[in-house]
Amino acid sequence: MRLYAGFFPQIIMIKIAFIGGGSVQWTTGLVADMALTKHLAGATVVLHDVDADALELLTRACKRIVSDVAGNLNITATPDRAEALRDADFVILCISIGGLNAMRNDIEIPERYGIYQSVGDTVGPGGLARGLRHIPFAVQVARDMEQLCPNAYMLNLTNPMTTICRGVTRATSIRTIGLCHEVDIFRMRHLTRLFDLPEEEISMDVAGINHLPVILRCDAAGRDGLSLLREWLASHGVFEFLGEHDDDVKTDVFRDRLAVKLSLFKRLGVLFGAGDRHVAEFLPGYLTDANQRGARFGVLLTTIENRLNLAKVRRQRIEQYAAGKTQEDWKISFEQMASVMAALSGGPAGQFVVNVPNQGQIDNLPRQAVVECMAQVDALGVRPLSVGNLPLPAHGIIAAHVARQELTVEAALTGNRASALAALMADPLITNPETAEPMLNELLTANARFIS
Repeated sequence: MRLYAGFFPQIIMIKIAFIGGGSVQWTTGLVADMALTKHLAGATVVLHDVDADALELLTRACKRIVSDVAGNLNITATPDRAEALRDADFVILCISIGGLNAMRNDIEIPERYGIYQSVGDTVGPGGLARGLRHIPFAVQVARDMEQLCPNAYMLNLTNPMTTICRGVTRATSIRTIGLCHEVDIFRMRHLTRLFDLPEEEISMDVAGINHLPVILRCDAAGRDGLSLLREWLASHGVFEFLGEHDDDVKTDVFRDRLAVKLSLFKRLGVLFGAGDRHVAEFLPGYLTDANQRGARFGVLLTTIENRLNLAKVRRQRIEQYAAGKTQEDWKISFEQMASVMAALSGGPAGQFVVNVPNQGQIDNLPRQAVVECMAQVDALGVRPLSVGNLPLPAHGIIAAHVARQELTVEAALTGNRASALAALMADPLITNPETAEPMLNELLTANARFIS
């Protein structure tokens, strides 16, 4: 990180390597956030992707974004990963090994064994298979970073976030932060509606693991938000939003109707802060035929066709924008990425939801396991905030997943097939243990060309 003195004493010359910069889902929004963040003024963003066409398209789109918002970013691109990483201060990891064609196997092979997954990228058979694809690649990027930019932070957006971050921190010395938007989406889109309050009047403390964080405290304009939610539930019930649908069928399958979270809160007293599509995959029973494969609780299974259609629409929109045929109203999003980079670079400090190794901030989870928690972030680094013990009902669910995630990391780093089988057999989505081994065999065969 290089501070330029003189006429612009506040401009810090930062290099940000964006691995997976051809993403039609993530790149434009994140670049807009960076361009709108004044404390990142002067930064160079190097987009890197193995898809040359996507890289060229997103480079044109991002250059126009910077111009349209009158930002001060230098957008460049390279197909050479080493060139992108050399002397970087931050490395954004946003990848999909094998893309949706590989993910199709993660969803459709388990479905033949009666296992339904609403997302299929974090836990369950899909989370295991995706981890086996992504963890070795992420570790290789981190090892390259040790040679080319050893003081840089890896900022990971890729799922399965927990096991990727754990693989990198276990195998390398690279400082790694996983950043997820699920908690902020729940606060900004749903709690504001339930409490009839603006987002700035709602604050929360969270701790757990990615896609299964527990809201330990919620302040709603000075009142106890968890008590308010109990009062709301007494009047409205768990299934209040079950009949709500988006007009656009392409996005309706992604809608959070809250019934999974609210049913768990009603019965366990534990409020999870991620979308129902994720939360349902961590527990038995929700994604079964008895519960209409999740539909009884408002969870619709996301098919690969759903994702392909959405990706097609996103790409077409970016193509139109990059060609100058359309306009976009770029605003700061709810993603934390730009603000975290600014804080680490000497900009405004803040508290953020991060995925980092457990240093004791969650006392009843294993040390060094990657956990999702609140942290103070500033130029001195990332300092997780201690919460003590997770409540026992939450701990009973989360601790078992931490153990399975450690098995997944072990399998990905060592090639130990027994670890992968143990992770799969113990997963709550597996209803018949006799299916675990043949299912794993099929997943490994389908992924053989993607697993290094």
